[in-house]
Amino acid sequence: MKNIALKPGASFDELLAAARNKFGAIKFEPVKVGNVELELAQIADMQAYLDKLVDKARGGKNIELPLWAKIWPSCLVLGFYILKFKAAENASLLDVGSDGGLCGMLAASRGFDVVLAETDEDALLFARLNAVRNGLDDKVSVAGVDFAETDLGRKFDYITGCEILHRDDVAEAFPGFIKRHLADVNGSEVLLSMDKKRGGRKFFESTKDSYHLMKQEVPFAGDKGKSIVSLVRMGVR
Repeated sequence: MKNIALKPGASFDELLAAARNKFGAIKFEPVKVGNVELELAQIADMQAYLDKLVDKARGGKNIELPLWAKIWPSCLVLGFYILKFKAAENASLLDVGSDGGLCGMLAASRGFDVVLAETDEDALLFARLNAVRNGLDDKVSVAGVDFAETDLGRKFDYITGCEILHRDDVAEAFPGFIKRHLADVNGSEVLLSMDKKRGGRKFFESTKDSYHLMKQEVPFAGDKGKSIVSLVRMGVR
């Protein structure tokens, strides 16, 4: 199997070795949201890894920055909400664009049945590694997805995502992905979080007739300054 993150029963040591093989030393940093503290894997020497990417770019190769490695303010806001909102009993949750899996793991800490879904194989590896590290592997599974084509063959009470609408191709395909995976029952919701500047206007315009939409702007103050996070709830009509 090409991506060890998708290997059933993959051990912590196997996942960590795969991460180290590509990114070098890996460190685990504590992240606390509400009263839940998790440890998230980080590339220990990010600058050295970025320097390698720059060298590849100079050689004419296409590169992708590891944006999934950053813990975005929007993910912290959504994570806090996931810990607090009133949820269905024995809820299932599909977290898309999971990055390191923070929001999905917070849901799992509440007892939710969680699937972390990613288009990026490296993010998927780190998400699975984090789930095992935090003892949540029994509540969390991972899936590689293509928003335009993937059908996981099941429906979820909730679909969550942070900063996933900044790419036009994702914003176009995501309504169909939601339709295939959100349970068509009262109380099912899509919960999205993003920097206010990344409004996702086209996406919301295309879904307004199918979902009740509630939007809240949440001030966020972090080490890098202040920002406004848009927290969006989309309920089935």
